[in-house]
Amino acid sequence: MGFISHFLRATSRRTAVLGPILQRNRSEIIPKQYRYISSCSTMDTTVHSAGIDETHLVPMSVIQRPIPSVLDEQKVQSLMETIKSEASEEEVPPIDLLWITGSEGGDYYFSFGGCHRFEAYKRLQRPTIKAKLVKSTLGDLYHYMGSSAPKYLA
Repeated sequence: MGFISHFLRATSRRTAVLGPILQRNRSEIIPKQYRYISSCSTMDTTVHSAGIDETHLVPMSVIQRPIPSVLDEQKVQSLMETIKSEASEEEVPPIDLLWITGSEGGDYYFSFGGCHRFEAYKRLQRPTIKAKLVKSTLGDLYHYMGSSAPKYLA
């Protein structure tokens, strides 16, 4: 456990140091009406977003999902029922988004996990989804997509 917590602490320190810089960039990228800050429980974290406490409401229209999802229909339906109920919607954890700034400018948001949550929000025609923004690089994207990574970001 000490091995893992070493990396979590390192991520937390990096977030604390870069926090003001990333916050400024986020506010420029995500319109004010979509920003949402909250404290997340340990159940709302993944290995990628463990050091990130901020959760944002991100427009569904800006999220790219380059890998087709394999869905369990019952799971999607169950999530849709949970999301429809305002009281239990808070129980649905945020998705992780890789946030990449292109070399020529522009911000890009990629999602590789949370496929059932994304599909449930999409079918309910929700304009936004709860997400944690994981500041990433083009190199990170290549780990997921290999040579299929978009060339317009380089």
